[in-house]
This record gives sequence, C-alpha cells and structure tokens, in this order.
Amino acid sequence: MPAKRSTAGKTRSGKRGFSLTPREQKRNAGYQLLQRGLSKAAVALALDVSWVTANRWSKQLEAKQTRKRDRQRVGRPKKLSRKQLTALKRILKKGALRYGYPTELWTLKRVGDVIEKEFGVKYNTTHVWRVLRSLGFSAQIPLLKAIERNEKAIREWIAVYWPQIVETAQKEDAVIFFYDESCVQSQPNVRKTWAPRGKRPEIRVKQGCRDKLSIISAVTWNGELFFSVHGHNLTDRDTVGFLRKLIKEMAGKKILVLWDGLVIHRSKRVKRFLQKNAGKVIPRRFPTYAPELNPDEQVWNLAKHDDLANWCPINKREMRRVITKEMRKLKSEKTRVASAIRHAKIPLPPILNF
Repeated sequence: MPAKRSTAGKTRSGKRGFSLTPREQKRNAGYQLLQRGLSKAAVALALDVSWVTANRWSKQLEAKQTRKRDRQRVGRPKKLSRKQLTALKRILKKGALRYGYPTELWTLKRVGDVIEKEFGVKYNTTHVWRVLRSLGFSAQIPLLKAIERNEKAIREWIAVYWPQIVETAQKEDAVIFFYDESCVQSQPNVRKTWAPRGKRPEIRVKQGCRDKLSIISAVTWNGELFFSVHGHNLTDRDTVGFLRKLIKEMAGKKILVLWDGLVIHRSKRVKRFLQKNAGKVIPRRFPTYAPELNPDEQVWNLAKHDDLANWCPINKREMRRVITKEMRKLKSEKTRVASAIRHAKIPLPPILNF
C-alpha cells in the first residue's frame, strides 16, 4: 500500500519548503477560536490583536472568504531585468575610467547615465541608489593610490624581497626598524562633534600662515616606538642624528632600517654615515609609492585620527607639548602599537606577549 504524501510545509503553489508567516499563523488561529465560539473580544485578547482585526476575521468566516495564506503583492514590474542588472554590475566593477569618465569615481548621476545609455531606462538618483544597494554596492571613501605605482613590482617585493630582508635580519642578529617621517600642522584635525540639531557649531582656528612640526619615528614589529620632534623641515642632518640615537638605544646591537626612497635618505651625508657605520646599520628600501606597506604609517594613523582627533592647537608651543606627550604615551603602549602596525600590507609575525 503506497504511503500517503505529506502536505506539511507546502506553499501557495504546492511547492515544499515554506511555512506560514507569524501573521498568517495568527490569523488561522483566530479563525479556529472564532469557530469554537469565543467572542471577538476574547480572541483579540488571546492573540494580542485589536478588536477590529478579530471582527474582520469574523466577517470573513461568515462570508466564507477565509484564506490560509496572504495574497502575493506583485507591485510595479522592474524596469531592469536580472540579465541587465548583471551586465550593469560588470560595467561598474570594471571602473569609471574604463567606461570613459575622466576619474575613477562612480557617482549616482554617472551610474544613472550609464543605465540610460546602456538599457534605455531613466531613473532618478534615489532609485539609482536602490539599484546599487540591490547589487551589493555601498558608498565608501576611496583609498587614494599614486598613478606612478608599479603593482607588479610591489607584489614582487612582498613575495621575494621582504622574506630576504627578514632572513638578513635574522642572519645578522639585527632588529628591523620601520622608519618614516610625518608632519603635524596647526590646521585642526576635526572629525565630528555633538551639537543641538539645526545649529552647526563653530570652532575658531588659526588661518593664514600655519604652524608646523616635523616628526621622525621608527617602530619595531613588537611595538617599540622611537621618535623625535622638530620645528623645521627635515634635512639629512636630522636623519643622521636620529640614526645615531637608534644605534645608542640598541646598545651595540645591529639595526636594519627599512625606509622609503625620500631624497634625504639618499643624500651624500646619509650615504657617508651608512658607509662609516656599515657594521651597525643595514639600510633597505620599500618599493616606491607604497605607503601602505610601512607599518609606521599605521602609527601615524593611530596618533592623528584617534589620539589627536578634534584637536585644535593654539600655537606652536602647545603643538610641541601635546605631540610629545601623545607620542610618549604611544611609546609606553607597546601592545597597542604592535596591534596597529598589523594593519600594514606586509606579513608580520604574531604579537609577542609583553
């Protein structure tokens, strides 16, 4: 005797895999309670619905117009088919430059123009936003990269030269220092602030000739930070002076300095110093136009965007005091620095326990 087929879990069309929604379950329970003789008020109280809803269910029972499932709402048909949406996504992923725009930015207006040109469908910017969201796109701040970058050379440096640098440091028993320069200006690093709705706050800042401080720093991969603050544009003398301090701090241990190709790193003074101290300092370079590889860049992001966010210095004296204070604080937070530099785009060993 053939087994009876189960009808549990069938949808409106008879296909399996869909159960009743909470709304549908509640309505069907209401029908059952009303059929058992409960009053509309009792049904409303039992199912936590209004009396009006219970009354509507009662009328549907009397008119024999009950329905187990909600009616499907079709709505307006989509102007773009699934195939067209796939084609649009492919165009957007290739980039705005490749499509013919002068920059690599996709704006709502540009995307709307592409839709109209490619598929003959005109959308307002609000609906273009909805289309982009449905494709899995979101508005983001782009990462700026130099046009002069050689992506192949950068990949080769990470895969080949970086492991060689690590091997050299291990062979020479040297400490790797990621070296970088930066500057801080009196222009405020304002992020966000709270204020009454409709009343945009004002912050008084110094305009015209702005004060500036230059900073040199070097960081090891376990979070040791060294820095120096200068009130002038950096020169090769400052570079040599900082390297001397690193040698002194390491108490006779070799250091491997990994830095970019800045002009002052290639000056005659620096070259003479490196030749004279060849047994103490091993210089190596990052590939050009690849700041994301330098872990020390992450230290600057930590200082500028976290510790010094919304800071409005009054004068150069206050700038030096606050910058020095914050850098000393970072220097004491080795675990925090070590964690931050792991965001660099080169493989680093796990953070050591301090």
